[in-house]
Amino acid sequence: MIQYNCDPPPKVAEGYLERREQEGYMKLRIKMIKTDVIIIGGGATGTGVARDLALRGIDHCLLEKKDFAAGATGACHGLLHSGGRYAVNDPEAARECISENQILRKIGKKCVEFTEGLFVRLPGDTLEYRDDFLESCHRTGISTEIFSASKALGLVPNLNPALEEAVKVPDCSIDPFRLCMLNAESSSLRGGKILTHHKVIEVIKERGNCVGVKAQEQFSGEIIEIRGKVIINASGAWGSIVAKMSGSDVPMNLSKGSLIIANHRLTSMVINRLRPASNGDIIVPNETVSLAGTTSIHVNDPENLSISPEEIGLITSEASQMVPEFDSVRLIRSYTGVRPLLKGDSHSDDDRAISRGFRIIDHKNGMFSIMGGKLTTYRLMAEKMTDRIMEHFGINVPCTTAEKPLEGQNQLSGYPVSNRIEKLDDIICECELVTRKDVEKVIDSVGTKYIGDIQHRTRLGMGPCQGGFCTYRALGMMQEKGKVTSGESIRVLREFLDRRYRGIRPVLWGDQMREEQLVEGIYLGILGLADK
Repeated sequence: MIQYNCDPPPKVAEGYLERREQEGYMKLRIKMIKTDVIIIGGGATGTGVARDLALRGIDHCLLEKKDFAAGATGACHGLLHSGGRYAVNDPEAARECISENQILRKIGKKCVEFTEGLFVRLPGDTLEYRDDFLESCHRTGISTEIFSASKALGLVPNLNPALEEAVKVPDCSIDPFRLCMLNAESSSLRGGKILTHHKVIEVIKERGNCVGVKAQEQFSGEIIEIRGKVIINASGAWGSIVAKMSGSDVPMNLSKGSLIIANHRLTSMVINRLRPASNGDIIVPNETVSLAGTTSIHVNDPENLSISPEEIGLITSEASQMVPEFDSVRLIRSYTGVRPLLKGDSHSDDDRAISRGFRIIDHKNGMFSIMGGKLTTYRLMAEKMTDRIMEHFGINVPCTTAEKPLEGQNQLSGYPVSNRIEKLDDIICECELVTRKDVEKVIDSVGTKYIGDIQHRTRLGMGPCQGGFCTYRALGMMQEKGKVTSGESIRVLREFLDRRYRGIRPVLWGDQMREEQLVEGIYLGILGLADK
């Protein structure tokens, strides 16, 4: 909190707090914003709430300490669940997943790749579980089709040839970054305030009620005060931390899930293991790469996560049982996120036993928390949260997010590629075919000082080289446009390379080691980063 040691007290005028000192003239300014609803968290749920509020005409301001999808949303496996994974043990979550799956296919076509999915039964996977799975899918409304081994291999030739059968379900691949940005676009078009890279440092309370927050811009250090009638805590794994800032509590279980990325697409469909949920039993094709995971490890802190060699080996071993090529493919990155699970009645030590349902908590002090759930059910979560806010305000406006397509889809980078590339010199990222125009558009519209902001909006650096050969080009463009100074660009580059290396280090062997040595030579030798 900023302390004002002056006499007389600070003057409040035109939305700014000012301090006048006797010697010289100095101003300490805190920008003031007034709104109706403050949303903390820029993941799928937070941006989904912003879109729903916008469509119902409610003024709001969203705060995210990093960029969109910085938490569990961006660290998931990019799977739009059919609900099949939860059908046996969590039927309510399964029903929610299949319903939202069908909605997102319609409203977010540019975020969803209609891959469909297979649950494969390998030797040792029981017929009893297969029968339970089929019956549970039928009860929860998930369509299934049983394929023989030969038919499954015809669809995905590099499946384990020893498989015994497979069950087709309506799984899809989804891009969580595009999803968040499109939800935010609907908000911005209707006057919503979206502030990324703004960390909430204080919840302001008056007479026991939450009336606003103070947030600090992460690059400049500027502090902004936002006043509102209601605060929505949609901060995922940080939900308990934010709630405590208001004097409240959210009972949570934090479960770390780790994943690995292969350097190309190994399958055309989502592949699941037809057995009770376990480690490394999902493979998801995503643009030019494949993702495999996950693990489930209890943690106490959502920050400073790491991935052990044992996790990498476990995921690789399990994934290669479904697709043997995974045992020899070049792994280009690992990453991990934290599932924000709500503590329930389960007495199991396995976090997988905790329901993937969600809950809205009214703290009775002006703050609401929305916790639990999944990326697939984000829209439903946002609808129910917004319903509560409308009830709180005494306003009756229905939700329309299930019918209206996400706005801004036609302006997404990457659609279609053939219309964007005029000549090869225009390409900034060869892996994902990101052009100079794509990068310039983001720099001009967002005014970013962060490489990650460009990545999330264009997929620059998300392919096999993981930004090794394109990041410095994009950063050079930012400097040319005056968004960063020479000194700032070096700092931004170092931060990016440090973050990149943390993800690559656990999978450094073989060809990946050789490529990383090449990248190191470019940055330390040719670009002289070691001397700066």
